[in-house]
Amino acid sequence: MVWNPLAEQIEHGWDESLPKPSPNPDDLYRPTLIGAWAKDRLIGGAFVMPDSQDAQALVSLGADKAAQAFERSRCMIQGIAVIPKHRREGLGLKIKRYCDLWAAQHDACLVLSIPTNDAAQHMNEKVGYDVLPPQVSLCIEVTDDDNAITCCFPIDGVVPDACRAFHIVAQPKWMPRAVVS
Repeated sequence: MVWNPLAEQIEHGWDESLPKPSPNPDDLYRPTLIGAWAKDRLIGGAFVMPDSQDAQALVSLGADKAAQAFERSRCMIQGIAVIPKHRREGLGLKIKRYCDLWAAQHDACLVLSIPTNDAAQHMNEKVGYDVLPPQVSLCIEVTDDDNAITCCFPIDGVVPDACRAFHIVAQPKWMPRAVVS
């Protein structure tokens, strides 16, 4: 039920390459749908997952250990949706905060999202995320076998207003850096 509003409401189209979440009765750190309910009705939701896509950049550099640690310590919010009737009630903020809590409970240190419009950027700022301008890449230095590797994650430019937003939910062993690309 949560997947449908996300797929319908994501303005830039849903990324079909994302893994479709399956039931997660053990609450493991893997792709997960989070639903917000009122009176037995779905009113909003989110899709969160380990940041597998960005970790692949480290794999391509031959930094397999760093990629594994990176994936375990970062959570990506792939989308948040609120049923139109319940917008402007602060539900999106509550869902966003719950995603942070979920990530921290699963030992992630950093939560990322990619706001694609002004409303999403404002929500990220309101909940305490650092929102980078569209022309700014998020760069993170990680170590692999005691070698420091810096990976930068630019926005591809397909969605004109898209940018990176991040929030530290636990003390990481590395610090994110913003770099103009």
